[in-house]
Amino acid sequence: MDTLKAQIEELLYNNAADFEIAKVLKKDIKTYFETLEETFATSGGKDFLVKHTKKIDSILKIVYKVATRDMFGDYLPMKNNIPLSLVALGSYGREQLCVHSDIDLMLVYNDTPGYNTKELIEKILYILWDTGLKLGHRVHTVNDLYEVSQTDITIKTAMIESRMIEGSNFIWMETQNAISQIRHENVEEFIRLKLEEQ
Repeated sequence: MDTLKAQIEELLYNNAADFEIAKVLKKDIKTYFETLEETFATSGGKDFLVKHTKKIDSILKIVYKVATRDMFGDYLPMKNNIPLSLVALGSYGREQLCVHSDIDLMLVYNDTPGYNTKELIEKILYILWDTGLKLGHRVHTVNDLYEVSQTDITIKTAMIESRMIEGSNFIWMETQNAISQIRHENVEEFIRLKLEEQ
């Protein structure tokens, strides 16, 4: 992992294009997947799933870093000031990501003037797509979370099983507040629907 970080740092220092950085990440991901059988031989079950989840987390953290450094250059704000958080959902949020599952990612943001948050989100997604990762993603403002959770029980369940990966702790706190409201709203109905789903 340290070698990968050093490679990325060198590319950033040399103002490499996003696709060049994505190519390096894609190669690392390919190598990682080729060695999974070896990893599974030494760690099985929950331990393996957590290790796999952490590896995917590390890729997402690098992509976030690349995108923010590219967007802000020498004027990179503190992470908490950028109104964006990357949030893992569902089995990924529970740290139980299966090897061939989609990576369920939610990008939660506030549309704060001056931060070009939508452009930053686009940049993150383009780099992730270029790495070849199987991505299932949602993009929402903090204020939209409750309303979105009411549209589908699968979305609501995924949100309840969420975890922050990278970004602003302030946005994550606001997200947690919204999720707490979602979690405690109409519990009996939620359980009934989940039982029907089963």
